[in-house]
Amino acid sequence: MTSAHAAMPPAREAVAPLVQRRAQTLLAHAREASPLYRERLREWQGGTTPWTAIEPAAKRELMARFDDWVTDRAVTLAGAQAFVADPRRAGDDFLGRYAVWASSGTTGEPGLFVHDAFALSTYAMLTALRMDSAHWMSNLARGLWQSGGRAVLVSALDGHYAGVSFWRLQCRRNPWMAARAKTLSVLLPAHELCAELDAFGPSFVASYPSTLSELARLQAEARLHISPVALWAGGERLTPSAHAHIEQVFGDAHVVNDYGASECLSMAFECPHGRLHLNDDWVLLEPVDRQCRPVPPGEASHSVLLTNLANRVQPMIRYDLGDSVTLFPDACPCGNPRPSLLVEGRCDDTLHLRDPSRHVVRLSPMALATAVEERADVHRFQLRQVAPAAIELRVDTAGVPAADAACDKAMSALRSYLEGQGLPNVRLRFDPAPPQPDAPSGKLRQVVCAMHETRH
Repeated sequence: MTSAHAAMPPAREAVAPLVQRRAQTLLAHAREASPLYRERLREWQGGTTPWTAIEPAAKRELMARFDDWVTDRAVTLAGAQAFVADPRRAGDDFLGRYAVWASSGTTGEPGLFVHDAFALSTYAMLTALRMDSAHWMSNLARGLWQSGGRAVLVSALDGHYAGVSFWRLQCRRNPWMAARAKTLSVLLPAHELCAELDAFGPSFVASYPSTLSELARLQAEARLHISPVALWAGGERLTPSAHAHIEQVFGDAHVVNDYGASECLSMAFECPHGRLHLNDDWVLLEPVDRQCRPVPPGEASHSVLLTNLANRVQPMIRYDLGDSVTLFPDACPCGNPRPSLLVEGRCDDTLHLRDPSRHVVRLSPMALATAVEERADVHRFQLRQVAPAAIELRVDTAGVPAADAACDKAMSALRSYLEGQGLPNVRLRFDPAPPQPDAPSGKLRQVVCAMHETRH
C-alpha cells in the first residue's frame, strides 16, 4: 500500500477523492484552531500520515478538555452549560451562531456537542436528499397537501436534546413549518397523548421506535384515531417486526428510520429494503473491537469510530461513539452503492406494569429515562422491573455532586411519573448496587425487565 493510500480514511472509490479532501481540510483546521488537537495531531504530516495513526478519541477525555477541544475560543464549557441549563432555549442559537445539544448516549456519560451553521445546513440537506432518493418525500408531500401539512414530534422536551432542538430550530427558521408543527412530551399519559394527537390530526409523526410502537397499539385498540402518511423513527433501534407492525396498523403510512446522534445528526438513512445507508460523503464510521481494531463486514462491532466531516467548531475525528454496528458485506438490493449497516443502538426494554386494577400499562424506555434525566440530572442509572408492580433504581454515583440528594430527586421524579401514568401502586425501591452493563457489550441498558412474567 502506498503512503497516499495509507493516508486515506475508509471510503468507497466513487467518493474517495472528495472524502480525502474533506478529511484533510478538517484535520488541518483542527490542528490549527483546537489546542487539544494541536497536541493530538502533533505527528500528523498531511496526506502522508496513515489514517489509523490518528489516535481514537473518547468522550470522557474530550469533555474533560472541552475548552481546548473546540476551535472557537468564545465557546466555553461554562457558557455551554449555562445555555443548556434553560430548557426553554432549546433550538435557540448559542452565541448567535451555534447549536448545542446534550446527550448521554449508550455509555451514560453526559456530553455537550456544538454544531456550526455549515454542519446544521449539511444535516438538513442530507435528510432532504435521502428522503427524496427513497421516494419518501413524494408520499409526505402528498399527505401534507391533503391534510393541511400538520407535523408532530413526540419526544423528550425539557432538555437540549438533538431531536427537539433541531425541530425547533427548523420551525424558527421556517415560519410556514412553525404554523403547522407541534411538539408533545413523551412523558404524557397515554390518554392525554391520544387526545392531543386526535385533536391535532397530524399527517407526519416523528418519535422513538418504542413510542411509535405504543401509538400503533393504541391505534389498533381504537384509543387513537389518526391517519398519518409518514412516520419517522429515531433514537433507538427499530426492529423489523416493529417496523412492519407500525406500518400495518397505520395503513398507507410509510415508516422511515434513520441513524443519527447528538455528535452527528444525520449519519445513515433507511432504504425501501430496510437497510441503513451511510452518508459516506460526509460521515466516516469505522467498526472496531474492544481494542479499537477494525472489524470486518458481517461482524458486529464493539463500538464504532465516528468522523464528522461537516462540523468544524468541535472536531469529531475517530470519536468513539459507543454503538455496536454491523456492516453488510453484500450490495443492497435497492441499488444504492453507499455502505449499508445494522445499528444495535439503544436496546432498552418496554416495561409492562400492573395498575391497581391489574390492567397492564406499558411504559416506553425513553419516557422512563427522560423522567430521570430531565428531572433529576442523573445520567448513569438503571431501572429494573423485578415484579409485575415493582421497580428498582440503581445509580452510579461516582462524580455526582450531592449524590444522596440526587438519588432522592431521581426517586421522587420516578414516583411522580408513575403516578401520572396511573401507577401509584408500583413499589419503587432504591438499590445501592451499581448499574450492571451488559456482559457481552459493556453498554449500559438504562431500562431492563428483570422478571419473567408472561406478557398479555
